[in-house]
Amino acid sequence: MDATLQLVAQYGPQGFTLRQAAKAAGVTPGATYHHFEDKDALIAAVAENGFKLLLSDLRAAAERPAATPRERSRNVGVAYVRFAMKHPTRFRVMVGFGVRHSAAGAEGKAAFQFVREILIEGLKNGTDDAVSDAEVVGWWSVVHGLSFLAIDGHFGAAGKSAERAEAWVLQVIAALESRGGTSPAVRQQRT
Repeated sequence: MDATLQLVAQYGPQGFTLRQAAKAAGVTPGATYHHFEDKDALIAAVAENGFKLLLSDLRAAAERPAATPRERSRNVGVAYVRFAMKHPTRFRVMVGFGVRHSAAGAEGKAAFQFVREILIEGLKNGTDDAVSDAEVVGWWSVVHGLSFLAIDGHFGAAGKSAERAEAWVLQVIAALESRGGTSPAVRQQRT
């Protein structure tokens, strides 16, 4: 898997062959066909492994002490961005980068379901408060977009350090929340 990530980083997901992946991994070309039907299956396996790692990081963030469900969701959002910064090529393989099937596997679905559940709990203002799918997608899009801004170098100095990026992400989330992004009145207007 690591050899595949190096090839993706160097050539892109379509810029190498399964034979090259086998050579980079130090195995015979025939050996790769015993495990993967084609290069897309290999890249999908790399993505699935990435989602497993991401879910582990997100769960660890959710288990950190948090005073409120909203703080817990912030912790998970920061962990999402930090994962992307720590594993930029793997993250690109997982969520796009010309890859088919990446989020369709069990690990990808589990990671996205976990993020969804954490966001719903964090967005609620009360136990009876309904949270729309649009709100969940909107907030997930914020951290997803911040992830790409970080790994593409648009955070400047903040993108060079996980701690500085964390502060930046929390500032962005706080700024959006202060503009009414999670208030019941705004939520009522959206439905």
